[in-house]
Amino acid sequence: MDDSDAWALYPHHRLWFDKLWLSEKLGHLCGPCGVAPKVSQKYIVRPIYNLSGMGVGSRYRYIRANDCTQVPPGYFWQEFFSGDHYSITYRQEKGRWEQESCFRGFNSSTDLTKFSRWRRSNLTIKLPPIMDALLDVDIINVEFKGDKIIEVHLRGTPDPDYDEIIPVWGDTDVDHYTQEGYQYIDSYDDADGFLLKPRMGFMVK
Repeated sequence: MDDSDAWALYPHHRLWFDKLWLSEKLGHLCGPCGVAPKVSQKYIVRPIYNLSGMGVGSRYRYIRANDCTQVPPGYFWQEFFSGDHYSITYRQEKGRWEQESCFRGFNSSTDLTKFSRWRRSNLTIKLPPIMDALLDVDIINVEFKGDKIIEVHLRGTPDPDYDEIIPVWGDTDVDHYTQEGYQYIDSYDDADGFLLKPRMGFMVK
């Protein structure tokens, strides 16, 4: 299942696809295009909706107080959270969320889309009560920066289930990973054509 499938399957939960709404519900400092932040600092700027996935359009940006020129229409700004990036999958079991898997993601500060590695983690994070509104959904995937929720998907993770997952981009040295015992899994994704450099698949171990 991808996000567009979840959109069709859970019409009563479509507000959860609205990242600005979610940020507000979680108490994060945020605002849409046309509403400037009051403090000059680094923010993350993202589309309010993005069902094409792969983090398309997301970037860090320093925004000065009262400056409305740095966030385009259809986007919003949100406070920057430090800490590691985690993708955690939860399954609904007897009316409560049970954590199923956790992966730590590694990417650069200049390219939020292009992850270099996902590594299985034994970190556990308990979901806040607000997430109980989704308990009629079988499985969800929640992305965190540190312990802060930044995104919620009404489906499981689409990535393969291995301890080490290396996304293969056009410039990835596949031979290097093959020599280390990794296997290749084909998994093409170009975010509906909006990702300039598509992901071709994964090296897994």
